[in-house]
Parts: sequence; C-alpha cells; structure tokens
Amino acid sequence: MSWLLYNLIGLFFRLGIKPYFDLQVDGLDNYSESPSSLVVANHKRDLDSVLIASILYYHNGFLPPSTPISFMADENLFQPGFLGNWIKGPRLLKKALQPLSLSYILRKLHAHPIGKLDFHSVPVHDALRIIKENDDDHELREIIKEEALEDLLEESSFGSHEMTISEFFEREGYPRKKINSRNFKPEFRKAVKKSKLSAVKGQLGKFIQLLNEGAILYITPEGTLTQNGMLGPLKDSLLILIDEADSEVTVVPTNITYDFTNTGKARIFVNLGEEIRGLEELDRKERSTRLRKTILGLTTINLGQLGSYRLKSAKEEGRDKVKLDEFHERVMKDLEYFERKGYNLDDKLSDREGVEQRWRSFIDYCLERGILEKEGDVNRKEEEVLTLSPDLGYDRTEIPRGYRRDPVNYCANEIIALEKVGLINL
Repeated sequence: MSWLLYNLIGLFFRLGIKPYFDLQVDGLDNYSESPSSLVVANHKRDLDSVLIASILYYHNGFLPPSTPISFMADENLFQPGFLGNWIKGPRLLKKALQPLSLSYILRKLHAHPIGKLDFHSVPVHDALRIIKENDDDHELREIIKEEALEDLLEESSFGSHEMTISEFFEREGYPRKKINSRNFKPEFRKAVKKSKLSAVKGQLGKFIQLLNEGAILYITPEGTLTQNGMLGPLKDSLLILIDEADSEVTVVPTNITYDFTNTGKARIFVNLGEEIRGLEELDRKERSTRLRKTILGLTTINLGQLGSYRLKSAKEEGRDKVKLDEFHERVMKDLEYFERKGYNLDDKLSDREGVEQRWRSFIDYCLERGILEKEGDVNRKEEEVLTLSPDLGYDRTEIPRGYRRDPVNYCANEIIALEKVGLINL
C-alpha cells in the first residue's frame, strides 16, 4: 500500500508541477541511500518536502528505493482543520473540509509529526485539543481570560463564552489563529506546556528509533518556512538526533532555491552536496556552523538573485535611478565571480544567449511588478535610465510570504546570506 501510494503521489506531483515550474536537479550522484541518513535541507515553500522526496524516491528511475524516506512534518498537518484552512475555495467548502484529517495518508507516506516548543504563541485549536484530552470538556470562559476570548470570537456570528471546547470545534472548525499562552488561566497554561514538552520528547524519541533502525529521514532544521529568503537558525532537534542516535548518522546536505523573478515559469533548483559523516565528534556549535555553511554553499545562483542584490544595494546607497547598461555590467561581473568561485549555476546561464534572454525576462518582471519604471523615451537602449520603486516592489496586499510580498529583498537576501557566513565577498 505504501509503495503504491508513494509512486502515485510522486508521479502525480512530478507531472503536476511541469506546467508551472522548470526543475533543475544537481548532485544526485551524492545520494547513496546510506542507512541512518538525515537529508537536511533549507525550507522555502510548502511543496519542498514532497518535491525533494519525489526526487530522491525516483533517483534510480522508476525502481523503488531500497529504503523509503521518512519525514519530520509539522504536527498541525496531522490534525483536523489543516486541510480546510490551507485550501483556497468557498467558505462552505473550507468548512466542510474542517473535520477531515490527513493523518492516515501522511503516515502511509512515512511522515511523522513533530511539534514546536513555542509556549508564548500557540495555535488555538492545538491548545484546546490538549486541554480537552487532559481534562473535561470545559466552557471557553473557564479556560481563556475574558478579553482574549472576546478577541477570539469577534469574527463569529454565533460563538459565545459559554461554548464548550467540543461546541467550539463543531461550530468554528479548527482555526489557525494563535493566542498568547498567558491568556490561558494558569492551571490550563501549565497543562498545555507539560503536554507539549512530553509530546515533543516522545516525537524525537521516535525519530531516534527510526535512525537506529537504518531509516532515511528528511528534516528541515529551520522548523518553519523562511519569510525573508535567509536561512533561519537551525533548531536543536537536528543536533539532538545526531547526538542521541546509536548508529553513525550520515548527513545529506541539500539546498532548494526558487527563481520566480521572470515572466515565464518559475525555476526550482535542488542541489545535493557530498554526504557528511562524523559530525557527532564536533561540539554543537561547530556542528551547527558547518551544516549552515554547507547548506548555504549549495545555493544555486540565478539571475534573479544577482539582479535583486544590485537593486537592493542601489537603494541602500541612496540612489533612486539606475542606468540599464551599468546595471547589466555589474550583474554580469557578479555572475563571473560566482563562476570563478565554482558555485552551482542556473543551467539557463550556461551561454551568452541564455544569459541575455534571462536578463530581459528579469527586467520585464521588474517593470510589470513596478520595481522599475522607464523614464521617458531614449534613442539608444544603452542610455536607458530606470527609476527604482521607493519600496522595491513591496506589496502589502500579497499574502505574508516574503517571496510574494517583498521579492527583491527576498532574492537579494539569498546572496547576503552567503556574505554573512563568509562564503563570498562581492
């Protein structure tokens, strides 16, 4: 059943992304399917996990792998309400999907839940579920302080303070809204904290067991999607797994990058580095630093990053205009720099024709987005002057994902992240 489900979902996904994305995979020869491996990757978008899993699953063609990949996935994916909140559609459809859980399918795909030890801001549905499992079916007013409860129910046309937890779930579904833990009355706040600690400890124990059994485990050590293009702090869970596993853990460093700053299909770059062994011999700080540099060093350089980096630099220098020929020259020099440094590059930049085509597409994207604006008519293209948007195309109406709301800073930060760890010096 699991093998069939893996194949169906993997095939559906690989075919399904073709109309929307161009995919470039590098370094697949570095993946040896070694037992007790951790595939450690940065986290850019929701589809990262399925994408990388399907790539590794089919790395030998359509032959099933000797060891299927197991996943460390956010525990919210396993609970009712995730699908209803995540999917876009009419309100009635979303409400109808609220009770459904993806838990069965996810477990068949070898996905296992992991929680977050964030006691300051917790999802409402998560906290109420824990309280209901540990106590009676209390009324909301017995659990949550009055002012916070009013805020929670303000968008409801029929909610009341006297609702029980069960009634709340039945009427309101499973909202993704978060609540500060101090807004719970003390005895319930303690119950939530104790339960979360116990659950995460048990979940980490499960992953250690999987590694000891020779499993291959996919993990995104940031624990969340990046909002600004940077690689976030690596969570302790990664280091705990390396420390506590009885067998030697092989780490497969992986970088995933998206280039969406064009007028055609977005590009996805997945780059696998050489496997790393013996990390348990380093202390935690050295281990974290090495993994961070390695993942960042696998970044696939694309023209969207380079162009955005120079636009951000121009804005920081106080310039509100750029000459197109000077802008082009600077980006081309940056591209040559990364070639000399041996970085993985977008295949579309392998020849001059491809570079110029990608350059035109980037400029067109910037003009359409309002990042750049033409300044009148000029007789010679090389003399063209472009006006920089004051906010570099920031759009508050977009969903709060950095690559949609703030594309230039997001892409530029992928280059700045390399500077911050000393890998480059532009």
